[in-house]
Amino acid sequence: MAGVDSLMEVSLKLLQTWVGKEKIKIEKVATGMAIVIWDPFGRRCAATHFFSSDESKVEEKIRELINALGVKDHDFEKLRVKLAGGADVAGLQIGRKFSAAVINAIRKMKLPVGGYDIGGSVTRTVTFDPVSGRCVVYYLIGGQREI
Repeated sequence: MAGVDSLMEVSLKLLQTWVGKEKIKIEKVATGMAIVIWDPFGRRCAATHFFSSDESKVEEKIRELINALGVKDHDFEKLRVKLAGGADVAGLQIGRKFSAAVINAIRKMKLPVGGYDIGGSVTRTVTFDPVSGRCVVYYLIGGQREI
């Protein structure tokens, strides 16, 4: 197996969905949410950058990610969810609504959250390595945080 550093990096633009074992980068995460569903046993993930305050649409998108991983409902406890985003930028309170919808959908589905960085007023870039599970949030204004 190739080392972690030799894996290709995949860059997700707005509203793309991706599944695989490569490192990913989700850019320009502000009011929307970067959602990473990680299968630590399969050492792969499904990810998207999603915008919606409609819980049913959020749940549908999360189920799409889980289905792409081939995980059944009874195996949800094996997964880990990483979340970043939901910023209130430009004086708008949209990020809070998106965050609430995502968190409510995750609770309803009983998915375990492995880390999050939500709220605030700063745009982020999120990187995730599905082999190690390392997720780092980089802030547009500088600095970073591992979740």
